[in-house]
Amino acid sequence: MKKLLPFLFFPVIIFLAGCAHTNELAKYDLTGRRMLFSDNTSPNAKSLQFVNRVPDKKEKDKTDLLSIMASVGSDILSETSKNKIAGAVSTDSVASYVSGGLKNALVTFLNVNPVNSINDSPQFLTETVINSCQLVTGTQNVSIYVEASSRIIDRNSGNIVWDDNESETVPIEKNEAASNDNSRALNKVFSAVQLSSLSPVEIQKDIDEAASSAGRMIGDTFRKDVVKLRNK
Repeated sequence: MKKLLPFLFFPVIIFLAGCAHTNELAKYDLTGRRMLFSDNTSPNAKSLQFVNRVPDKKEKDKTDLLSIMASVGSDILSETSKNKIAGAVSTDSVASYVSGGLKNALVTFLNVNPVNSINDSPQFLTETVINSCQLVTGTQNVSIYVEASSRIIDRNSGNIVWDDNESETVPIEKNEAASNDNSRALNKVFSAVQLSSLSPVEIQKDIDEAASSAGRMIGDTFRKDVVKLRNK
């Protein structure tokens, strides 16, 4: 993943959401078909939410310097900082980036024909909804969490052809050179401070990067389903 800022990088950890996955691609021919793409946000995701992750007993029992400094780093976000971050984030932009992941997969693997409006007579509709967009603070780091669902609908019948739900957590960490492993670990605990010091444009870039990763994950799930279909 590309660097967005000289002192930040985003190692990506993927977690699959528990929602059921529908794959009815064998019943429909999507190749080269006209498709209208749309994206939206659920009421819970209209604005960025802040979540404090409660440490488990093992974490609470830690007494080393790293744990103490990490706790300070995660709690440092004042209401002013939270308002600044939330005000900088457009969840509509997040929805667009996630939708783009599935769109790219459909164009790449099935050569679908994206159209601009319902007046272009699309044969299929593809909808992406952002269900959650959170900034999660914990004792070890600050993370961006995005959960999204996408589905493809046959316009003629109204049946769901395919759907998927993915979530992605992206820890935000400082990327500074250090002389030893302990120094590198200590650098990571101040990510909450670093994030609150960014400009609104930089904050939105960080969120969009997480959304792009979630979109790629949805697109990759679709790609695998296409492979399964062709191997039958």
